[in-house]
Amino acid sequence: MSSFSRSAQQWATFARSWFLIDARMQPPGKIASMCSVRLQGKHKPIYHALSDCGDHVVVINSRHIAFSGNKWEQKVYSSHTGYPGGFKQVTAAQLHHKDPKAVRPSLHDLTCIFLIIVAEKAGSCSCFF
Repeated sequence: MSSFSRSAQQWATFARSWFLIDARMQPPGKIASMCSVRLQGKHKPIYHALSDCGDHVVVINSRHIAFSGNKWEQKVYSSHTGYPGGFKQVTAAQLHHKDPKAVRPSLHDLTCIFLIIVAEKAGSCSCFF
């Protein structure tokens, strides 16, 4: 008789676990894709688009991310307040100097993560992409 029963295997498969991701010297897009897979639950054998089987993710050392090449100066983040003259642009280096945890992945990666989180909160995990 095995010491690891079938009910324990099912509990380990369906249970939400916590993942600790170290962002030190990793590109932001890679971190975002790793978080996205874990939040959706695509790493589990029971994954289904309509089931909520994602795990919890904690990212540490986010202030020590790494961009390749000259992206610290070339990557520009844009925002608009909605008012005339409210268009703001800031480089990744300026944003990192102001707040080290604020440098984020590309807009597509953020949109994917945002839509996944919104779908999980709404109770449906349908594919938006």
